[in-house]
Amino acid sequence: MLALSSGTSWADSVPDKNRVADTDDSWHLSVTKTSETLDRYPNLAATMFTREGFVALKAVAEVTGTGTQPITSGAVTLGYQIGCQVDVSTGLTLGLGFSVGPNASVTVSQFPAVTLGANASVSPNISTTVKPGGITTVEFGTKPLAGARASITADQVEVKIDACMGPVTLRSFVTARISTPTADNSVSVYGDPIWL
Repeated sequence: MLALSSGTSWADSVPDKNRVADTDDSWHLSVTKTSETLDRYPNLAATMFTREGFVALKAVAEVTGTGTQPITSGAVTLGYQIGCQVDVSTGLTLGLGFSVGPNASVTVSQFPAVTLGANASVSPNISTTVKPGGITTVEFGTKPLAGARASITADQVEVKIDACMGPVTLRSFVTARISTPTADNSVSVYGDPIWL
């Protein structure tokens, strides 16, 4: 709450990840996710249903070895999987309920009594259709593999999630893929989940 009221941000650094796969054509395909950070900021709308932050991420794909077939194409892709706990995109409905009518009551005690009168009340209500949240995959970019190495760097990319109640979770991913005349291969790494 202090961060929301003061307008300050707070940041996380996420550990680097690397993975290597050996292809049927004797190539070594390596993918690395590095330099990932998340800077959280209070959202500009100042609403509890919006989250906002800025991410940085670098993706690297490398091919090594002496393959038996030439590489005809390849690419490296980076992005995020974004999870929302509860979807409130249908919005909120604010309203008032009115109740007017007669009432009657009977008191039974040492001195029985009957009370007749009228009753009026106004009650506010808030309603929404709550739906289960979901996971959305957003690609930040794809770089064709023109040589033995390709990389993509994304720095201070805004991530903004609207109409989400509850926690929002981010998980980065980097995928490298290559094709030869006889095989297609891909390998991916995923970052640790972080809260937005």
